[in-house]
Amino acid sequence: MSKNKMWEDYTEEEILKANIEKYDKEEVVKFYQDFEEPKYSYIEYTVIFKAVLGLLQKKMQEPVRAVDMCGGAGKAAFALKSCDPDCEVTLVDLADKMLDIARCKAEKENIDCRIILKDAFSFLEEEAEQFDLIVFSSALHHFKDPISLLEAAAKRLSPQGMIISIADPNTMIKSKRFLFLQFMASNGQLKKIAVKRCLGNIFSSQGSPAEEEFDVAEYQTFAGIDDMALSKDIKQAGLSPLLHMRYPAGEPAATKIMPWMGLYWAFSMVMCHSESVGMYHKEMGALKQEVERSLPYKVKFII
Repeated sequence: MSKNKMWEDYTEEEILKANIEKYDKEEVVKFYQDFEEPKYSYIEYTVIFKAVLGLLQKKMQEPVRAVDMCGGAGKAAFALKSCDPDCEVTLVDLADKMLDIARCKAEKENIDCRIILKDAFSFLEEEAEQFDLIVFSSALHHFKDPISLLEAAAKRLSPQGMIISIADPNTMIKSKRFLFLQFMASNGQLKKIAVKRCLGNIFSSQGSPAEEEFDVAEYQTFAGIDDMALSKDIKQAGLSPLLHMRYPAGEPAATKIMPWMGLYWAFSMVMCHSESVGMYHKEMGALKQEVERSLPYKVKFII
């Protein structure tokens, strides 16, 4: 998609189109087909999912009904099944080629997972089924208005249900500390690209730094998501945060260094209906302790 206008001028429809185009590209599909994550990369998935599923199981007399929204190749969906094999998992995404990767893995590893080709808003607005757990895995940053998305999700949430947003970037990704560490950790080719881009901004023909190039499909990564504002704004959707944490996601070695630099650049929230907060209030302390104890790096709890 041509990036010939200001970041804030893109519409939700244009961002959706950019996502469809990006995840249909052969090189992107091949990356996800071949990619094998390091053992402890994004370990917060299994840690948080296990803790939340354990809490939900205490409140329910039947298997947890979960949906992995915008789930792509099924990372979160399969993590949910690994944490609770009895969990009834649905995977939803708008990219059929990504879902093909998920279908192949599900068949190869004999994983029971319902797979649906649909964009998030269409699924949430058209689907009448309620879910006990709705997961947005590295997904909120693909939307211009995450609050509207969460509001649509809240309408599909069971009374005791929870929503998890996980592995999205906060505004710290634009800090000089993060950009410096990212530059130092990159290979030679990426360093050359970064230097060229920086010089291009300095010597822009307009006489001022040119607007930074960005991937429209990854919309919110241009500035990062203001997770503090998001935590307050979800009340508009009838939701309240039970847990809000920042952490240094990524390669294991980097996650050890980042906390010492204050780089808790990723965030996760666990939310529920505002009227259901009392149901879980007393158990949040133990859940936080479990998450903190199980992760191999330092985290920062906001709530």
